[in-house]
Amino acid sequence: MTQMSLQTVSRLLGVRPHRIEYVLSNQIVAEPKLRLAGKRIFSEADLRRLATHFKVKLPAAEAVAEAVGA
Repeated sequence: MTQMSLQTVSRLLGVRPHRIEYVLSNQIVAEPKLRLAGKRIFSEADLRRLATHFKVKLPAAEAVAEAVGA
């Protein structure tokens, strides 16, 4: 399972972090289940959900792996 920070998800989707925080805090999109030290940790399923909401094409699996340093 790939785990990503808000900054990584923002970069992959091309959506500013504050827009992602807005849809999460207003429960427009479900919150990620995992938190570490009070910060959201996003899974690939969370990334897909956000991409669908923002109508953004998902990056290739190689780009995701490269972005998270895998």
